Amino acid sequence: MSFKIQHSKFIILLFTPFSLWAQLISQEEAVQMALKNNQLIKSAEYGIDYYRELKKTGTDIGKLSAVWMRGQYNSLQQDNNLNLMQTIPFPTTLANQVRLGKEQVIGGQKNLINIQNEIAFQVKTVYEQLLYQDALQRLLLSQDSLYQDFARASSVRYKTGESNLLEKTTAETQSFEIKNTLIVNEADIKISATHLQALLKAEMPIYNSEKIAKRALPQNLDTVSLKSNPQLNLLQQQVIINARIKSVEKSKVLPDLTVGYFAQSLTGFQNIDGVDTYFPSSKVFQGFELGLNIPLWIGPHLARARAASFQEEVSRKNTEYFQTTLQGNYSQALRELDKNLASLAYYESSALKNADLLISQSRKAYRAGEIGYIEYLQSLKTALSIKNNYLLSLTQYNQSIIKIEFLLGKF
Repeated sequence: MSFKIQHSKFIILLFTPFSLWAQLISQEEAVQMALKNNQLIKSAEYGIDYYRELKKTGTDIGKLSAVWMRGQYNSLQQDNNLNLMQTIPFPTTLANQVRLGKEQVIGGQKNLINIQNEIAFQVKTVYEQLLYQDALQRLLLSQDSLYQDFARASSVRYKTGESNLLEKTTAETQSFEIKNTLIVNEADIKISATHLQALLKAEMPIYNSEKIAKRALPQNLDTVSLKSNPQLNLLQQQVIINARIKSVEKSKVLPDLTVGYFAQSLTGFQNIDGVDTYFPSSKVFQGFELGLNIPLWIGPHLARARAASFQEEVSRKNTEYFQTTLQGNYSQALRELDKNLASLAYYESSALKNADLLISQSRKAYRAGEIGYIEYLQSLKTALSIKNNYLLSLTQYNQSIIKIEFLLGKF
């Protein structure tokens, strides 16, 4: 077993043969730490930055073509020619590319929210498990105390001849069994703490600073609230993104625009209004060009547009399937909640009180010699089983609340 020395919000666990620092935090603090440190969160944040930068490429019009020519293209004289050409995608294509960029940024943001919801769900689930194991440890310690008392009493009764070896051995066996369960549960606590440490990317194991308690019901448990489910929102956004991709591919069938400018010298005589006039190489003649680049073979463009349409339908069907599955999972979660709530109400209303009464009365009766060890042991087992089942029922109820919060996107 380990001994815990609590100081502020840190503890040190003394394990043979080494020591390890650990941190005590609340569930809310654990969730916030995970949302800040978890690497999947950071990856999603970089994804948003990626799409923000990518959005700026939506207005890309390509490179300017600049060609300079010098030679005898007009006469025996050496002339210069500068030709600038710029091909611009059709305005519809540029507009669709800009819209696609905006939707991709929104998609990245919704992906971040979805991952945050997933991480928060994992943290709360593990933290609740740690709360249960901590409460179970305290319950097992109280059981250990009862069985040690039983073992001491049986030993005294055996020495005085009031009982036989079987009673003494039974009492000692029960005490050893509880000690073994304590060791196993303590190992489970360490496993959960290590799991929590990984989720939070913490430098030391994380332990609970709270005790297990009944969680409050979320507000608005109707199916309309499922519209805020982050994964559903992400899938719906993917449908929009694929629709924008289809629009971009369709618009690429449209012609590109070509804009040009030229400046050149024409050394020699030119007839101007019937008069031959000499122009030196320093004289610059200039003009502009405007044209269309029309795709002669539109088959590949149409194929890409059709492929984008199929991809849009794939994402739409995936969204519809997930929405149906989500509603089914939510209905199941509500039924689980009702079941766990009814079970919890049974323990809170009468079972726990009866368990405490059963322990105190049977203990007194056994010490007074009014009942034998078999009846006493059976009473202890019944009462302690009730307490164990109550803790299990409480954590199952809390876990069902956590699942509903996850489905509703309340992290």
